[in-house]
Amino acid sequence: MPTFTGHENGMPCWVDVMVETEEQHHDLRAFLTALFDWTWDLGGPEMAFYAIASSNGSPVLGLGRFEGGRGVATTYFTTPDIDATIQRATELGASAMMPATQVMDLGHMAVLIDPTGANFGLWQPGTFIGFGVQYEENAPGWFDHASSDPQKAGEFYAALTGFTLTTMEGDMRILQNGEQWFASVSDGQAGDSPQWKPIFVVDSLKRIHEAVPRLGGAILIEDMPVPGSALCVFTEPVNGTVMTVMAAGQNPE
Repeated sequence: MPTFTGHENGMPCWVDVMVETEEQHHDLRAFLTALFDWTWDLGGPEMAFYAIASSNGSPVLGLGRFEGGRGVATTYFTTPDIDATIQRATELGASAMMPATQVMDLGHMAVLIDPTGANFGLWQPGTFIGFGVQYEENAPGWFDHASSDPQKAGEFYAALTGFTLTTMEGDMRILQNGEQWFASVSDGQAGDSPQWKPIFVVDSLKRIHEAVPRLGGAILIEDMPVPGSALCVFTEPVNGTVMTVMAAGQNPE
């Protein structure tokens, strides 16, 4: 897999999940800790109890509490000018869900809805850049956008980021930054809401097959081959949110 050195403008740089209650927050932390061996920095009331998970000391995911939070992940893209990127996104057909907001000295965030109906975030870094590690075990390694109109979605993100949308054999669509593939743009399942799905790297899919049911989740797809790797799809036990992991030591290119 590629070596992580930092976040180029337009690349995914952070993922967070919102749940509704203190109990859900606690239980989802416990599940993710058991699955990925993460540690947590728990924010207080001034941070709306936002918690940051780390893998070997490097941040990999945020978990917050929000009325109506359903456990769905939001993927954020880094930008040097959040206001200009919001303007560009709306010109391309997106709509603003949360306007640009300063988060202390950490940076500025916004949440938008893309033309297919999927939420995505923007992050203009201050003291916090986002992921401290990628492409390694227990860290994010891939992103998938699923909707009923993958061509429309792919063209939107290619225009917004300046990266390339490539259609592969079999109608598989890939977003790539130069030679680096970083996201797929897929046909969503009938009835599913359009969404970005982060995919985390794990040491062993066999371990996930054993751990998820024991921890209260359910395996949906044990082993799905993809170019250069294999995926496991399951639901977590707190909100029933679908999650995906990929086998380590393999390159999606």
